[in-house]
Amino acid sequence: MKTKDVAISGIMIALVFVLTFAIKVPVPFTRGYVHLGDSMIFISAILFGRRVGALAGGLGSALADLVGGYAYWAIPTLIIKSVMGALVGWVSDSYRNKYSGKKELTIFLSSIGIWLAFSLTLSLFLKNLIANLATSPLTSNLMNELGYESIEELENFLLNARGLINIILLAIPIAIILISLFLRGKGSTLFRLGNLMGSMIAGLWMVIGYFFAGRIIVGNWVMPIFEVPWNVLQFTVGILVAYIVLFGLQKTKLFENSQK
Repeated sequence: MKTKDVAISGIMIALVFVLTFAIKVPVPFTRGYVHLGDSMIFISAILFGRRVGALAGGLGSALADLVGGYAYWAIPTLIIKSVMGALVGWVSDSYRNKYSGKKELTIFLSSIGIWLAFSLTLSLFLKNLIANLATSPLTSNLMNELGYESIEELENFLLNARGLINIILLAIPIAIILISLFLRGKGSTLFRLGNLMGSMIAGLWMVIGYFFAGRIIVGNWVMPIFEVPWNVLQFTVGILVAYIVLFGLQKTKLFENSQK
């Protein structure tokens, strides 16, 4: 790695760390938290490619876990956020190489397929859990964790949670498609559909990764589900913040040089 790349990686690692560590909201269900650090992972990967994206995402986020009192998340975070940065960088590298409309369509269709498969699986899992609350061995643990005194209260909570998760998982790809079409119409090639959908799939990888990591840390498959909407919101806000910043940088030398 060149000296310039090392310096850029160091700066981006620091920025990911600061936005992850400084602004965070605890999520009691999985003993984790949500933050704004994802925005800098997206910016790092889109501007400087998959290598810098992976380094900034993995090291910056893991360091924030270590320093911020969430050391038990550090190793999962290192793996999950490194892959996340690499995925975004891979898509942006393709963008820099002027990928064809056919490849953009492939990224789009693959992204939609993966997203729908995840959404359907999660919805069916919750539906099955709700239908079997009376006999599930997890029911008493859930009631204790969530503070409910009856199965009916827990059932209502899970029904509402399932509805909210379904709405969020449906709204995100629709919003991203509309944003891409609107801004492309204004001549902004940065907002190509493949670019945005690739970022969405990188975010979905993060959601799935933390779901399985939460299973290991919490000890059951149910509690990590309630972090899904928070993590979806986290990476969605990260995408929006990142692209707002990148949109402002489009006419600068930093953006022009990074695309060469």
